[in-house]
Order: sequence, then structure tokens, then C-alpha cells
Amino acid sequence: MAKAAPKKAAKPATKAAKPGRRPAAAKTTKVVKAAAPVKKPAPVKAPVVSKDELRIQLEKAQNTIATLRTKGREAVRAAKASTAQIAELEAKVAQLEKKSAVQEKPTSPAPTAKKPTKQRGRKATVKADVNVPAESADPALAEAETTED
Repeated sequence: MAKAAPKKAAKPATKAAKPGRRPAAAKTTKVVKAAAPVKKPAPVKAPVVSKDELRIQLEKAQNTIATLRTKGREAVRAAKASTAQIAELEAKVAQLEKKSAVQEKPTSPAPTAKKPTKQRGRKATVKADVNVPAESADPALAEAETTED
């Protein structure tokens, strides 16, 4: 059998005042009044409705249910039609993108001849005499151009 642990001596509940200090004034506790019980209001009786009025309300509810069902069906039909139309438009866009990709194949542009610029002054007349027309500069190129036409 296990031995029971010896009990420790309990400290006294009151605290001893430390020397050189004044004793603290006794705190006053506030008296809390019990809250008054909450009274529930008396249950309100529903007004008495006749059978004819209930029948009328039921008929109105059934009519609204029927109209909501038809509107729901129409909305579903419209949604299906719009999704079909969206699919068609996406197919057309894909075809047009393919066509544009085929047409826009990167081709190297033909080199364009630069326009001779006019120069002002004395040097312009000297340089103008030095310029030789492009056709006469390279006879091999001139022959190649005439054979292609």
C-alpha cells in the first residue's frame, strides 16, 4: 500500500502588516440590488380568419407559385440560348484569329529606296555631280530587275 503524503500546514488567512507601513483602510463593498424579473408580454392572439378568406389567400399563393414557375422556366430557356450563342461567337472568334494569324505571317519588307535630300550651298552642287543613278551603278542588278518583270 502507498503511503499518504503528509499534509502541509496551512498558512493563516490574514496577512500580517509589514513593519513601517500604515494599515490599509477597509474597502467598502457596494450593495448590488437584485434585478427585477423581466415580465413577458401576454401572448397576442392571432385574429380569427374565416374559411373563405383562407381559401382566397391559398388561391393567391397558388397563382404566384404558378407565375414564378413559368418565369423560372423562361429564365432557364434564355440562359441556355445565351450560352449557345456565346459558344457560337467564341467559335467565330477562334476562326477569325486563325485567319488573321495566317494572313499576318511575318514577311521581310522590301527595302525601300531613300529619297535624295536636297542640300543647300556650294557643296550641294559638287555632290550632286558625284551621285550616279542606282541603275547604272550595278549592271547586274539592273539586268535581274528587268528579267523579273
